[in-house]
Amino acid sequence: MRTEPERQRRTPTSSPSEARRRNFIYEYSYYHNHEHHDDKDQPRYVISVAAQILGVHPQTLRLYEREGLVEPKRTGGKIRLYSERDLERIRCIMRLTNDLGVNLAGAEAILNMRERILHLREEFERMRMRMEAEIEELRRQLDIDIHEV
Repeated sequence: MRTEPERQRRTPTSSPSEARRRNFIYEYSYYHNHEHHDDKDQPRYVISVAAQILGVHPQTLRLYEREGLVEPKRTGGKIRLYSERDLERIRCIMRLTNDLGVNLAGAEAILNMRERILHLREEFERMRMRMEAEIEELRRQLDIDIHEV
């Protein structure tokens, strides 16, 4: 049986919105500290934490979402949660726009093509492995047929 750590008590000077924020942070961190997630698609970071990790303003992340460049998951309360894969995508967007001078529409097109290429590469690898297995099976059948003659 696992026990919950003590919750922080509300100080008399904090506002109700501050208390809700602290409660969310507590519940969010408790959940993620007591679960083992290795998946890059697992939503982990609220917008303020994601912005801090990336070194951008939260409005930048909201803009990227409005433009359709990134789609963070949402909690029941509509709080954005960013995954490691979201952060990687945003880093790519930032490299394209800041370092290479590509506009957001161009960055979206480049990232979509990149994802398509990666998908095709994976599909190609699966087909190659199937064909190699089939070739090996045909070689075994031929070897058996030659020895039987």
